[in-house]
Amino acid sequence: MQTLAQAYQTPLKHIKYISRKLSITSPKTLLVGASGTGKTAMICEYLSEFKDEERLYVDLHDMRFVLSEIGDIADFVKQNDIKAVAIDGVSSQNISLFAKHLQNVSNVVFSSEDKDCNLVDYACLNLNYLDYEEFILFFRKNLDETLLFSHFLAHGGAVASAFMDASLNASFLQNELRRKFSQVEILILIECADKISTNLSTYEIYKNLKLRLKISKDSVYNSLHALEKSGMIYLLKKYNEPSSLKRVYFGNFALKNALSYKKEFVYTLKNAVFCELFKLKTDVFYTNEIDFYIPNKELGIITVPFSDVSITLLRFNKLLPMLKSYGIKRLQIISVSTQGASVKEGIKCEILPFYQWALSL
Repeated sequence: MQTLAQAYQTPLKHIKYISRKLSITSPKTLLVGASGTGKTAMICEYLSEFKDEERLYVDLHDMRFVLSEIGDIADFVKQNDIKAVAIDGVSSQNISLFAKHLQNVSNVVFSSEDKDCNLVDYACLNLNYLDYEEFILFFRKNLDETLLFSHFLAHGGAVASAFMDASLNASFLQNELRRKFSQVEILILIECADKISTNLSTYEIYKNLKLRLKISKDSVYNSLHALEKSGMIYLLKKYNEPSSLKRVYFGNFALKNALSYKKEFVYTLKNAVFCELFKLKTDVFYTNEIDFYIPNKELGIITVPFSDVSITLLRFNKLLPMLKSYGIKRLQIISVSTQGASVKEGIKCEILPFYQWALSL
């Protein structure tokens, strides 16, 4: 019980906390989110509601913790009359064992970067990176909408990034990747950075990496799957064509500029738009003609950063037959600063600046 005792005696991490749209409200909670989404801060905020002697926080990322001691945790909790336990960094392989040992504890919180984690009788909170509305609260600077938007694109959605100078963000994100992921996983992320919002071929990634190191197809496929499970990347399906190549996006859109020197603003913006769509909590697809298609909302979304309103509306007119074929009643065209609207044949087209669109979702 030595490392359990040490964890018990260690003060909670002092992390600046600002309320999120999600919060821990259930006595038995599983918090799932990618690295950097703010899981640890949320856990520490929850545990702060209990007295020091009533809580136990265990960080499985801490190499000093001896995992074999988990079999002693039930006795340790009982001996010390602990009322709340939080285990940070569980996986789908060990979470059931932890839950079994803690079944008699009134308040238990698990956190994981593994999207396959689940527990019966536990409330599951999926914590994403900061969306635009949350970023504004974290950034806390009295700037106009255009400047806030530019800062958002420069900082990205990682919680820690909102508090640092944008010039430090790339090195910070790179160091976090080195700390969390293998060499192969990082190289795959670098490959993905140059393919954001485009169709991703796993075989092409394998061929590229094979030129740099000795690697197997299986290791590339397995690493890509692990990155998807961890929420670092998302592979977007093509509507009604499950066998087609998927389009790749980062969970934190700032990774593109942190991993690539290519200044492709349109792809960064598309990734930022994709991340905002998490708020809808519904299925999203792509088609040949539009970036994002949300069937149950009869909504299509296209990202056009810089374009004259009249030219953009001409594009809308050309897309009308396709929009009707998909049953789309509303087309949103996301820009940097352009605004406009039109209605034709029962279909509404809205041209919206990102900052206005994001706050309206």
